[in-house]
Amino acid sequence: MAVKNDGTVWQWGDITTYRGAEGSETNLYALLPVQVAGLEDVISVAAGQLHSLALKKDGTVWTWGGNHEGQLGNGNHQSSAIAQKVEGLTNVIAVEADWTRSFAVKSDGTVWGWGGFYTEDSLGNFSSSEQPVKLPGLSDIVTISSGYGSFVALKKDGTVWQYQTQLQGIQDIIQVAVGAEYTYGLKKDGSVWYWGSDGEGLVNGVSVSEDSAPRLFEGVKDIVAIQASAGGPLMLRRDGTVWASGTNSGGQLGNGTWESSDVPVQVKGLKKITNIAAHGIGFRSMAIRADGTLWAWGGSFVGDGKKGSRTIPVGIASFPNQTLDQDPIFVEIDGNILQSDQPSVSIKNRTMVPLRAIMEALGAELTWNSSTSSITVKKGEITVKLTVGQKTAYVNDKKVTLDSPPALVNNNTVVPARFVSESLGAKVGWDEKGKTVVITTAELAQTS
Repeated sequence: MAVKNDGTVWQWGDITTYRGAEGSETNLYALLPVQVAGLEDVISVAAGQLHSLALKKDGTVWTWGGNHEGQLGNGNHQSSAIAQKVEGLTNVIAVEADWTRSFAVKSDGTVWGWGGFYTEDSLGNFSSSEQPVKLPGLSDIVTISSGYGSFVALKKDGTVWQYQTQLQGIQDIIQVAVGAEYTYGLKKDGSVWYWGSDGEGLVNGVSVSEDSAPRLFEGVKDIVAIQASAGGPLMLRRDGTVWASGTNSGGQLGNGTWESSDVPVQVKGLKKITNIAAHGIGFRSMAIRADGTLWAWGGSFVGDGKKGSRTIPVGIASFPNQTLDQDPIFVEIDGNILQSDQPSVSIKNRTMVPLRAIMEALGAELTWNSSTSSITVKKGEITVKLTVGQKTAYVNDKKVTLDSPPALVNNNTVVPARFVSESLGAKVGWDEKGKTVVITTAELAQTS
């Protein structure tokens, strides 16, 4: 699943929900992303084996999918292909799910759960709930993670709790991720720590079987985000690269092979990544690049229109006919990567950028004359005029000859990045290593 900037939710895959005596019903079979009907203003999502959760910006939680253990939180075992609000649950700041369990963290630091997990009451009786119940012994929680039967909660003081028991020997944690056989914690200093969960496996060549004491994960540093698949950790470095290790059953190491690795390997073809995602009960991984594009790899149904697994990342289209370039030219404006439906392109060794996107980023007013294919840009006392296919442009009525004229690419108008930026008072540089046009507006330069 994925959440777009507009708050809509999109899903893909092969999911069958179960209705008990009524048999099974396939709610989703999609090789490409399809929109989840009835959901808007969503800020995050979580998914179990057969069910899904969405958190809206108003703090409410919505669920849909399989419900044979009450994981939808609607008070019964009736599955639903339509997202429904979980009643009585408000002020939620985070959601999580695994096989048939659902969890939510509220703004007051409490954790609530429902579905296929069991809690003990004061009389020593164990029971599960088809509606959210407050988990005892947890307070000041900011985030949680769950996977193959494991559950960890992170307190705002940086301590880690496994249900009601604090994990000793570790502190200053800012993120946690539960995998199939071991759990990971990211410290403030960018180091990664791991501890076993009575499973079998190797980390750095060392067995974690029946090992619960946290250990430093060697070979990685400057990590800013961590997730975990069923095979092992997925890590985002400060430099925008992505690294993984562990069992490679679905190809989720992203290194172009099916070989597992007990040391971190770099995921191929990814740079300027800002967010990563994986789940402790699956073998797929995803990443969002700074230009807003989504990339996925690992187990089948990654969202690129094919069933098979992918051992290197592939682009997942956000709309029909979207152009996804594995090695694009980036445009950075005042430290922010430009996002646009049409990526920047090189025409005759000149970087051409999508017209509307760069004008909005530069704070300029744009007028388009469709009958003449002419463009008028205004910012303050500066007026720039261009015409598609014409090398002649005007800056405050002064004639200028362009190396590359505005052009149409995939029915989108692109213009020369350096010319339009410098004409509007910005400074333009080129980062060869990062293939990035670096633009500094006059406004930022004045405040620096």
